Amino acid sequence: MARIMADFLFCLLCMVYTPPTLRERRRYLRFEVLCERHVDKRAVLKEIWDSLYALYGDLGASESKLWLIEYHPTEDGTRGVGIIRCAHNRVEEVRAALACIHVIDTARIGIRVVKTSGTIKGATK
Repeated sequence: MARIMADFLFCLLCMVYTPPTLRERRRYLRFEVLCERHVDKRAVLKEIWDSLYALYGDLGASESKLWLIEYHPTEDGTRGVGIIRCAHNRVEEVRAALACIHVIDTARIGIRVVKTSGTIKGATK
């Protein structure tokens, strides 16, 4: 029984820690949304994924490893700021997908990438 527990803990430790040299590199894109009316976080994320799928298909969208880190709309709802994480070699594809979004829930919008960074801290400055 002790041997099984030791093997389990060893496997758990091996799965949890990945050295920095083996981790996949990421980029963080800070973007700004300009819209006619309030658009929530889910609608923005859905439209980004739809745009990625339309431009690059299933394979391209999955290779981008897109993740919405944060999105904060303003109180009046006509603007919003967010951060997206993606793979380092797919930044241009994600920027193109963001540029192709013009409508969310019948509200006209524009998405502009403000900054690209290697860390979240750098993207928020």
